[in-house]
Amino acid sequence: MICPQCQRENLTDSIFCDQCGLRLEAVCFHCGEPNRRGATFCRICGQTISQTATVAPARAPGVPSPDSYVPRHLAEKILASRQSLEGERKEVTVLFADIRGSTRLLEGLDPEEAQKLIDPVLRVMMDAVHRYEGTVNQVLGDGIMALFGAPLAHEDHALRACYAALSMQEEMRRHRERLEQPEESELQIGIGMNSGEVVVRSIDNDLNIEYSALGHTTHLAARMEELASAGAIIMTATTLRDVEGFVEVKPLGAVQAKGLTRGVEAYALTGTTAARTRVQARAARGLTPLVGRQNEVEVFNKLVEQTAAHRGQILAMVGEPGMGKSRLVHEFTRHQLSPAWLVLEAASVSYGKATPHLPLIEMLRRYFQITDRDGVENIQERVVTQVLELDNLLKDTTPPILSLLGALPDERHAPASGGQDWLSQRQDLLDMVKRFRAMDPQHRRRSTFESLKRVLIRESQRQPLLLVFEDLHWIDSETQAFLDSFVESLPMARILLLVDYRLEYSHGWGDKSYYTQLRVKPLQPTSAEELLQHLLGRNKDSLKVGAYSFHNLAVASRSCRAGP
Repeated sequence: MICPQCQRENLTDSIFCDQCGLRLEAVCFHCGEPNRRGATFCRICGQTISQTATVAPARAPGVPSPDSYVPRHLAEKILASRQSLEGERKEVTVLFADIRGSTRLLEGLDPEEAQKLIDPVLRVMMDAVHRYEGTVNQVLGDGIMALFGAPLAHEDHALRACYAALSMQEEMRRHRERLEQPEESELQIGIGMNSGEVVVRSIDNDLNIEYSALGHTTHLAARMEELASAGAIIMTATTLRDVEGFVEVKPLGAVQAKGLTRGVEAYALTGTTAARTRVQARAARGLTPLVGRQNEVEVFNKLVEQTAAHRGQILAMVGEPGMGKSRLVHEFTRHQLSPAWLVLEAASVSYGKATPHLPLIEMLRRYFQITDRDGVENIQERVVTQVLELDNLLKDTTPPILSLLGALPDERHAPASGGQDWLSQRQDLLDMVKRFRAMDPQHRRRSTFESLKRVLIRESQRQPLLLVFEDLHWIDSETQAFLDSFVESLPMARILLLVDYRLEYSHGWGDKSYYTQLRVKPLQPTSAEELLQHLLGRNKDSLKVGAYSFHNLAVASRSCRAGP
């Protein structure tokens, strides 16, 4: 039996964990009563107790209940769907994170001083989990256990866990900087992840989640965390299969995990790729030729011609998940445009609804060619220089743009570098920033939207623009508000706005004369046969059977593809 707090293996009849002292109990699924491990019948209702039941820890003194740290919007989602979640089998990614060498780090410290050291680190961990809509299932003294994909189902649970883990390490780096600690400081965390199935048994009002892990899902995640050195993130091959193409990893080979006879293939997570959609992730390995979409290509090319003639257009592609919307976007942007066009792509993400302007920020970073390595000073200089080169009359748009990019200058700090021209421009910028900050929130919002529109429309006078916003069904409210106002400016601009979304999304642009909608449907059998020829060769009999099966499977599974 594995202790859910410290992952120590205990004897099956243990009442307390012999490593951390946590009380171990078996929960009766009939009445919910905790019973001594090894009991055959429940001491309250008399029903048989399954010895495969979930292990329910009695809360250790001082450990907070989940309802004290889970954000309100996540708590409401979980409790609102609690009845449908309980008893479900779910694919999840389990994440463990803790402070490396905490025993040595806290040795000799007063308990209150130790708590002041640990609490900010736990907050860093939990904030990263909640940012990607994971659930912190347990607080384990100097670490946490988190679930992605349960109780809230997410089709990209493994990717969310990877992003959360990378965010934790980045925030820990900033935390050490605030404490003025060196990078090799002992205050570092190790993270382990694994993906597999769990069964959600029950969810209490205080958000405690009781679950059964299938196939040693949590066991392997805990072992990966044990193997992780300070500052490292280790995942299993099962997790990597779900995120391949989206993240960068370093193979570690088969590692020996405690309690397992065979080695486990492990990988160190080192970063992310530029891919934001599955098509972009697969494109790095090569895509099959586009087949069966000639009508869509012709519609796109017609709108390109109209846009180039200063008649801006909107093209919306609508369809169920997996029908090929992103594949068409890839075709349009990579193979159907002349080099004279500027393409700016952005995508809404499933975990981004609570983050204002997320797609707009991505679009601006592409436009100004900003990378993760660029510091605030570099971003300021790049934005100001490019905007002034575009049109000197647009200089008042720089404060709102820099605000979105999180790079507003601080007049208390002198610039670290830059020539005389940049120093002069920076002083002008400081004056404009002061006026921007003095605006009330609604005025700042209008100023931000107007600034973006002015820059994009002015750029379209220099070269035609293709603006791509994918997955609008996940769009945040602020980006939606910008698009609603921006579409009014399209008719006289050389801008083609290309969007795609699922059927549940709606907008108010359908009555525009410059709006075109394409319903993306499954491939017809003849097109499916052509696709299979590229994949399997040219055996006619097997291709014909495969093509009709391919088509029927696509049609039959439409409703299922929206699930996790």
